[in-house]
Amino acid sequence: MASLLSPIARRSLLGQSILTSAATASHRRTLMTLPSFSLEGKTCLVTGAARGLGKEFLTAFALSGARGACVDLSLQAGQSSVKHITEHISSQSSTPSSYIPELRAYACDVTSEEQVQETWESVVKDFGKVDVVVTAAGIVENFEAENYEYSRWLKMFDVNVNGSFLFAKAAGRHWIDNEIKGNLILVSSMSSIICVRPQKQAAYNASKAAVSLLGRSLATEWGPKGIRVNSLCPGYMKTDLIVNLLAKEGRHIEDGWVKDVPMGRLGRPSELQGTIVWMASDASSYLNGSDIVVDGGYCCW
Repeated sequence: MASLLSPIARRSLLGQSILTSAATASHRRTLMTLPSFSLEGKTCLVTGAARGLGKEFLTAFALSGARGACVDLSLQAGQSSVKHITEHISSQSSTPSSYIPELRAYACDVTSEEQVQETWESVVKDFGKVDVVVTAAGIVENFEAENYEYSRWLKMFDVNVNGSFLFAKAAGRHWIDNEIKGNLILVSSMSSIICVRPQKQAAYNASKAAVSLLGRSLATEWGPKGIRVNSLCPGYMKTDLIVNLLAKEGRHIEDGWVKDVPMGRLGRPSELQGTIVWMASDASSYLNGSDIVVDGGYCCW
């Protein structure tokens, strides 16, 4: 049949065939990205993963193929988080139907050295090893310094700083003893390097500054052993906590924050997923001792 067509007609038919084949291949093609961003085969432990940013990070890790340990003060809250994350992932059209993330919940008070050690041992027993640790457990309060109770100051540092250190210590010892090139990500804040306004939060700012310097210190100690340590410093993120705060205090608070953000809005927690996966993956293999600020440009002023 083709031999009966003119040369022009044959070229036209061939062109249509090529376009059809290309369209079919494009339709069948799976989403591609840099292979080093994958977390397949890695076990990631996230503290404070029952809600907020910790939950967002654990979701991102599971979507990237990692196994995950959800550590939080309440076992029930952790189990609920794991259930929600699993259901969310299975509902995504890009998720293979056969993929079920391996996630487990653990109850732990991050300020208790005994509980941290027991939790660490349980996670290692269940998963065999831990490759990535993210310390997302933390608290924030806004009080004038002259009226801030010393007991609350101590609690702020106990959760934000001591809780980060205890898991860092457990992870570092595990990685050094087993010659694992681990990856520690401390969740700090843009408040570690600037004083936000108008809220007064000297205790929170000081605690996050301590977290960031802890990260840089550990990076210098453990870097020669192949262990990377960095800090993620988010800006204003519209977490459930912030949404509830705005509902109580009024929209004017958000308006005050937004005017100092060059991008003109608060961040969505999901917008940190790409950053945390990059920091946890081999794609950031030379990143060490850094504070990664994700704040929409707030700190530029």
